[in-house]
Amino acid sequence: MRKLVKSVAVVLAAFGLAFTFSSSAQAASNPVSVCGSGYYIQSSKELGWVMNTGGPQAIVYLLYNASTGYNCVVTVVTGDQVSNPVGAGLRVEGGSWVKDTGNYNYYAGPVRLRAAGKCVQYWGTTRWWTGSGNPQTSEYTSGLGWCG
Repeated sequence: MRKLVKSVAVVLAAFGLAFTFSSSAQAASNPVSVCGSGYYIQSSKELGWVMNTGGPQAIVYLLYNASTGYNCVVTVVTGDQVSNPVGAGLRVEGGSWVKDTGNYNYYAGPVRLRAAGKCVQYWGTTRWWTGSGNPQTSEYTSGLGWCG
């Protein structure tokens, strides 16, 4: 009987962990949930390509919160290649770039800067592989815009 109870507990714990990871991945796929409440998407750009789905490896998003005057950038991994170099960055007009880069499974960022009354640029990068197994880097830097 003890073995049965222990086995059931292990199975339930495993399901609990699976649900936890699933929730984290779902939350990470939504850039608004990464940046926080009050943000809305202003712009986005697809990066890279996933051969088996034909979709992007990642998407970089620029978001804005009108009540705080903050912009937020997050690069969300949408492909199946995880733990790769991914980056997100933001620059306020007249200022320097602030970037978050690393080998991430779900997203890079959020990078938040106050930009009320100024224009911003955003940046994102990811690595992906071609069908022949060659690594490629996709990088995007927006023009200066989204002035608020």
